[in-house]
Amino acid sequence: MKKKKIIVLLISILLISGITFLGGLCMSVEQLWLKIVLLALANLCNGAVAVIAMRITDMKPDLDIKNARQYGIGIIIGLLLSLTIAFIPALCGFSLIGSHKDFSWFSLIYNFLICFLIIGPVEELIFREYIQETLVSFFDKGKYIGVVTTALIFGSWHWINGSFVQVLFTSGIGLVFGTCKYLIKDCKCPGLAVGHGLYDFLNEIVRIVIV
Repeated sequence: MKKKKIIVLLISILLISGITFLGGLCMSVEQLWLKIVLLALANLCNGAVAVIAMRITDMKPDLDIKNARQYGIGIIIGLLLSLTIAFIPALCGFSLIGSHKDFSWFSLIYNFLICFLIIGPVEELIFREYIQETLVSFFDKGKYIGVVTTALIFGSWHWINGSFVQVLFTSGIGLVFGTCKYLIKDCKCPGLAVGHGLYDFLNEIVRIVIV
């Protein structure tokens, strides 16, 4: 079973990386509506890869969506991350999250929906619920190795359409989410998805209002 998990994991990472790369190419599409649809489909396809991989390896995700406490935990994590990485640096005169963005209702609503409905849920499902849980299962002792390795994979994945600096930041963010999942009681994937989406959305707000 361990060998099967490793093979499925490697294939899944390759597929997810390939789909993400193709999704990045969609940024050059001129029609805005088509670009949005293609990007959303790329993210959903990545999530589908993780779901299929979990089914193949008989993994049962511990979602517990009715546990309300996890959402409060996720919100706190998202707020603290945004405060540390976005708000405080921007108030001090420099940005760690990108350049200024002009305000538009369309952009605001689009980012709200994409962050909370797609990016947060899909990325947490892939990295914390599938990849991290799989890697952790390989270590009887030193399970934190799986958490750190997942954070590095999470950061490296953002290098496909990003930069080395983004890799460093996202690795750190992934480490925070992964660590919280193990150290905080009732901190599960749905709650982290909310926190992840909130963090990304608040960064957009900071770029509009403060940067």
